[in-house]
Amino acid sequence: MVQKRDLSVEKIIQTATDLINADGADAATFGNIAKVLNCRTQALYFYFKNHNDLLLGVATDFFATLNQEVQTACFDLNGREALIKMATTIRNYGRQNLDLSLAVMRTSGLPDHLSAFNETRHLSEMMQQYIGDFVSDPVQQLSISRGVRAMIIGEVVSESVGWFTNPAIDRDDSFVDNLMRLFDESQK
Repeated sequence: MVQKRDLSVEKIIQTATDLINADGADAATFGNIAKVLNCRTQALYFYFKNHNDLLLGVATDFFATLNQEVQTACFDLNGREALIKMATTIRNYGRQNLDLSLAVMRTSGLPDHLSAFNETRHLSEMMQQYIGDFVSDPVQQLSISRGVRAMIIGEVVSESVGWFTNPAIDRDDSFVDNLMRLFDESQK
């Protein structure tokens, strides 16, 4: 068995993430993580007080990685172009990490967890900046922000249940088309 000193928060979070990606959110139990890390289940409690605390760590890591993806994708962009790139980057990351995305969405206490809150706040601030480049009214900015988030989450959830398979329109094209409709509607 691995001694507790060989464990780390990062190693435990990565193992939980790998289990979620491979077998779904329910696979990231302390027992399964301990088995993969060749340690006792009790050793994990030194790092995380319970399973939800571990999932909050996974969510924080998820949003930190997502922040990096968005910053890279949107480098030197602004306005609508940046917002479309941001939304498609988040959507694609969510679809590529479907089980992880769904696990993060159902993690309780995200708004109260400082590290996760800071990561999501950074994403929100980037979105607000991009929206502010082409909309000055704060109420319209909030409406667009909510609409974009709803579209992203809706696409990820819809993907998880197998929707958007109609070949009449490419799902990537329809996503951007609907984003543009949202932007245009806000300008009326």
